[in-house]
This record gives sequence, structure tokens and C-alpha cells, in this order.
Amino acid sequence: MHIPDGFLNNKAALGMLAGALGMLAFCLSKVFRALAVMAGSLAGNNGNTGFGGVLGLSGGAGKYFRKMAVIAIWVFACQMFNIPIQSATSAHLIGGVFAAVLVGPFAGFVVISSVLIVQSLFFADGGILALGANIINMAFVGSFLSYFIYKFFEKKNYYLAIAAACFFSVLGAALFCLIELSLSATVSFTNAFGEMMKLHFFFAAFETLITIGLLKLFKSWEI
Repeated sequence: MHIPDGFLNNKAALGMLAGALGMLAFCLSKVFRALAVMAGSLAGNNGNTGFGGVLGLSGGAGKYFRKMAVIAIWVFACQMFNIPIQSATSAHLIGGVFAAVLVGPFAGFVVISSVLIVQSLFFADGGILALGANIINMAFVGSFLSYFIYKFFEKKNYYLAIAAACFFSVLGAALFCLIELSLSATVSFTNAFGEMMKLHFFFAAFETLITIGLLKLFKSWEI
């Protein structure tokens, strides 16, 4: 699902990059505000250790930041396993629902965006000019929007909510990716749609199982 450079026309790539950076700035402001509130409300408490201590975050704020960092590491690891798609890019796990359910939609967007930025800059996984499209597909659709799908179904059934969010996350991100590629005349939408959706359907089912397992694991840990 990572789009390399050269697959999108420059106008589309730069436009989506600007939009993605704007959304990232907005979500970062939300996360920093939440961390500041946590740190301020717990001022004077012990617990100024780890990553939180480095940033001067105490108690719950430090724990929240550490959780974001650990989630990012797990998401990075999960996204390393991918299957190339000849007519488009590749299929792989996203981890967006996992991140958003644990730390919320704004922090989830930041976590997935951070992973994508590191992958693009240091591992050549996804293009630099195409970074905006990849962030929109996997951080915005795959994490931020998927969180609200999860919340909608959560009142009915927790597992249904996870499944619905994961299927929306993977198939929605794949659809956005395919639309972007077809608008740039890189692939034919009609020719690639079947292959793209069929493979990502299986990844969505796998993502659901992995997400449920990881959420159970993380909720049993004190990070």
C-alpha cells in the first residue's frame, strides 16, 4: 500500500502532502495539549521516568507518551511484512485501528504518520513526494476515520466494532490508494480493482485477528 515516488503526478502528490502535513500539525497540537493537561494535573507526583521524563512529562503523561512509542514500534514491525501487487503497490497490515483504539484518533494519526515518515526517509519504503498520499491513506483513513467506525459499533459489540473498523481501515485505504493511482494514470482502476480489493480483503481479516490479539496483550500490560 506504500506508494513509491513516480506513481503519482507531482500536482496530486504535492497537494496531498500539504493536506497531510496540515492534518499532522492539527493532530500534534491535540496530542501536545492532552499531554500538557496530563502533566499539569499530575504536577508534583512521582513517575517522571522513561521517555516521559526526557520530555518533562510526569505520571499519566509520561505513560501515555511511552504507550505511543511502543505502539509505533509494533506498527513498524507489522508493516514490514508485505505482498507485492503487480498492478498497484503492495498489501500489508496497517495497525491504524490498533493505534487509535489504544491512544485515540489524534494520537493514532500521529503514530501511523511517524512510522510512515521513518519508513520513507530511512528505509525507502514509500516515496518522499508520495508521503502525503501514504499518510492520507493509512493514517487518516486507516487510523483516524477508522476510530469512529469502531466507536459507532462499540456499543453493539466490541469484536464487531474491531472487525468493522479493521475492514474499513484496510479496504478504505486500499481504495484511496487505487483512486490516487488511477487519477495519475499509473494503473487502470477497473483492471486493478479486483486484484487490489481481493488481496486486501484477506489482509483485512488477518488485521482483525492481529488487532484483537494485540489489544488484549497491551491491555494486560502496564506500559
